[in-house]
Amino acid sequence: MFLAHYGQGTPESPIIPIGKPILSPLNVDEFVPPEVDEIYVDDKLTLHVINKLHKDRTRAAQQEAVPLAEELPVAEKLYSEALEHAHEFMNDVRKGKDVNYHDAEPVVDGFIESVFRNESAAVTLFKLRRFDEYSYTHCINVGVLSIILGKFLGLDKDTLRLLGLSGLFHDVGKARIPEDILNKPASLTPREMEIIKTHPLESFKIISATDGPAKDILRGAVEHHERFDGTGYPRGLSGKDIGIFGRIISIVDVYDALTSKRCYKAAMPTSKALSLMYQWRDSTFAPNSIEHFIKCIGVYPVGSFVRLSTGEYAVVTDNNSSNASRPMVKILFDASLRRKASVEVDLLKDPSGLEIKECLNPAGYPVDLARLLLV
Repeated sequence: MFLAHYGQGTPESPIIPIGKPILSPLNVDEFVPPEVDEIYVDDKLTLHVINKLHKDRTRAAQQEAVPLAEELPVAEKLYSEALEHAHEFMNDVRKGKDVNYHDAEPVVDGFIESVFRNESAAVTLFKLRRFDEYSYTHCINVGVLSIILGKFLGLDKDTLRLLGLSGLFHDVGKARIPEDILNKPASLTPREMEIIKTHPLESFKIISATDGPAKDILRGAVEHHERFDGTGYPRGLSGKDIGIFGRIISIVDVYDALTSKRCYKAAMPTSKALSLMYQWRDSTFAPNSIEHFIKCIGVYPVGSFVRLSTGEYAVVTDNNSSNASRPMVKILFDASLRRKASVEVDLLKDPSGLEIKECLNPAGYPVDLARLLLV
């Protein structure tokens, strides 16, 4: 059977999309909470049809894919447009105006199409560019990363649009938090922390002002700080009470926060952030979700700035699914950080045994790595 979804489509029982085949009774327990009485099965999707669809989609994706260097300029234009839009809706909220998330649908659709052409381009761009406007860039990064992880998990494009919108607007409630608290370069007081913790509910209220808001968008925004072990906020939900949008956005929200420069901390190298998040598996995050995320973006995500065993410096340009620790890299600098002719190397196939020794924070180096990737 092909499990389409469960739930009634009401605030108390929202529709939870699954979109996966049930191959044995054990799969039911994996996908459906025990309290659910009714599931929706698509009788038209047999295992034979599912396999054919998968092959067709894989073939289409391969035909649609474009090289990273070709997609980077497109992603840069999309990012600039998204940044302008983020400024607009966050500033409108600060002025007490209503925002309509439908206005952002073209932005999200553009990123979805870009991700299907080359899902690494947008991530590479925002991890190598020096953006200092965290309040605005974070919402874009979370929206794009949510789309990428959702695609990896098999969500269709219509669901990815809702997920991308939820990620884009997940922190819009922070526009109602005083900036001296948001940008405080020191530890927050207990009172200030309680104020910060109001932002998911504020996001919920702001999105709700749009006529007929999609329930999944609302749920993702309000649940992105909930934690699998019940230690999150605002409602202290745990386990399967947290919806799939909330689970996805919580992962990418933490990842982008760790790997971004903030007023009170430096950006963390991507591999260190993933290592830290892996330690929180099964407590902060749902079982297997961090493993899925690492499989999705790689141990060394595309765009990671690395030092190789030769001392040379490179940027990761693609992942190797068979060995995540040995990706494709583009060598850009010698061991003295002098520019050299770019060389593409597949670390999995390199006969010399070349390997990554260290993942670095690109912000600490006076070079425009995103531009160099185009050379």
